[in-house]
Amino acid sequence: MLSPLCFPVRLEEDNIFVLDETRLPFEERYIKVNTLKGALRVLGEMKTRAFGQVLLFFYTCVLHKDIDEVASTFKETRPTFDFDRLAETLKKYAREKEDLREVVNRIVKEFEKNRIKRAKKLAGLLPAQANVLTICNLNGELIYIYQALKEMGKSACFFVCETRPYLQGTRLTLWELNRANIPVRILCDNQAAILMKEGAVNCVIVGSDRSNKRGDIINKIGTYSLAILAKYFHIPFYALIQFPKDIEIEEINIEQRQEREVFMWIEKRDSWPRAIYPAFDITPKGFISDWIDISGKFEE
Repeated sequence: MLSPLCFPVRLEEDNIFVLDETRLPFEERYIKVNTLKGALRVLGEMKTRAFGQVLLFFYTCVLHKDIDEVASTFKETRPTFDFDRLAETLKKYAREKEDLREVVNRIVKEFEKNRIKRAKKLAGLLPAQANVLTICNLNGELIYIYQALKEMGKSACFFVCETRPYLQGTRLTLWELNRANIPVRILCDNQAAILMKEGAVNCVIVGSDRSNKRGDIINKIGTYSLAILAKYFHIPFYALIQFPKDIEIEEINIEQRQEREVFMWIEKRDSWPRAIYPAFDITPKGFISDWIDISGKFEE
């Protein structure tokens, strides 16, 4: 039942295998990576995201050894993600054990265990019939949430925003939920308001790439507008967070992706119209009903 997106990156001996998420749902293909340069290329080309970025970072550190250099170059490629925190965590536990591979395997297993715990905690907050609106993709956590809901005697249907322009909702979330025989409906990004007004959804669940200890989050572009709508229609809005820091989140550099990516549906073109593509937006704490943290021994 589990989706390949639960663990989209894996380490086998001296090679990293990255699920190419840009080819889903039409082709399930893995890219072999064994150098820092190769890891940066798949990171920059959006071949993997979210939990996949975490796994790619850890496994690249195993192969490349220089944790600070990996963190620095990863951060330069994807500035919104907190690779510095991952480096701090890895270095902290690397002091206790010399085998970096063993340390990484331990952290990854602990991380996954706590993702499942987080799903159960959130499932406990959701109504008996949870009609969940979401955006982008949560790397398998919606499946964990669905399983937890079933264990509690609850049921769920997921309403998935297409998530322009990379269409993670259409290509990834819809695919993995359909694959697991979980009730799901796709909607265009501009249809959320009418569904909320009509009572078709009764909660919103999103992830977060960054968060601060006040409760503000940075997540995929479009999250902020969903939060405003949920607030207006009195619908609970839940954010899954990890590694919150005592920072001013407005000072974080929001990644501006290439303009041509807005037109990814055009196969070939000599020139591109002007476009704007901030990859993320900031949702202030006042629009968030609750934050579900991923706590565990790997976190200070």
